[in-house]
Amino acid sequence: MSSGTATVQRFGKPGATEFILLGVLSTAWGSSYMFTKVAVAEFSPISLVAIRIFIAAIIMCCILTARNGWPRLTRRDLAAFAFLGFIANALPLTLIATSVSYVDSSVPAVTMALVPLITACFGILRKEYPDWRNVLGIIVGLAGILALFGPDAFTSFGSSAKGLLAASSAAVVFAASLFGMALVRHHNSFTTTTLILIFATFWMIPVALLVDGLPPHLPTHAVMGAVLVLATLNTAMGNLLLFALVSRAGPAFTSYNNYLAPVAAVTCGVAFLGEALTLRAVVGIILVLLGVAISTLRRRAGA
Repeated sequence: MSSGTATVQRFGKPGATEFILLGVLSTAWGSSYMFTKVAVAEFSPISLVAIRIFIAAIIMCCILTARNGWPRLTRRDLAAFAFLGFIANALPLTLIATSVSYVDSSVPAVTMALVPLITACFGILRKEYPDWRNVLGIIVGLAGILALFGPDAFTSFGSSAKGLLAASSAAVVFAASLFGMALVRHHNSFTTTTLILIFATFWMIPVALLVDGLPPHLPTHAVMGAVLVLATLNTAMGNLLLFALVSRAGPAFTSYNNYLAPVAAVTCGVAFLGEALTLRAVVGIILVLLGVAISTLRRRAGA
């Protein structure tokens, strides 16, 4: 594996395997909002994320050990992974779980689709100014959020507003974490994910014990199953699928996940949780995804 100097890696035309991987990845990430909705019925968002990350970290540690992939780490590496464990996992996942506790599971999923647009805004800090497509995409995406949450969310601080604040904060934090990934670019993806999960666990376990204490009773079988799926399928396996897809088809094809995961989340919420699919929600979802599409057209055309 190259550490990525100026070499441009060429990827062939995606075939059936790549499309299957994309579908499974989108389903894994999209369904995580449904399982989070089930789990927050008995776990607080902090405790849920702590348990989810802890189990996923153990799985990734076993995989990395089997691959003989444990690297030598400098103090700078340790500091970088500690920072990313907080900003790329612990904080955004807690904010998503908090949002899901207030609103339908599909709503934060659609809000997280705004990450590419928020990333374009952050580019201004690096003197990378958005072009007209980015600006138009941001406007359309924000119109979608307005339609999705409803105007009342912006005038009162009820459940809808709290869900909006938590979901949008998660999207902003996760978008910021993408820039922080440059700190560990010299490590491979398996190593990066495993160490980020380990440090995220170090952040979340003490906070969960301090804030929530030990669970007063064992959760129901449904909630325990949801937590296990979140840890294994949505976190550990999701990351493995991501690496496999990026290596086979490249990041541009993988980015289609931004469109498919919200659709999977909405489908799961309506089909399994009985969440209402209103006209306003449909309009909001279409506008958000259209905004992301407009903003990324330039990159696809130039690929």
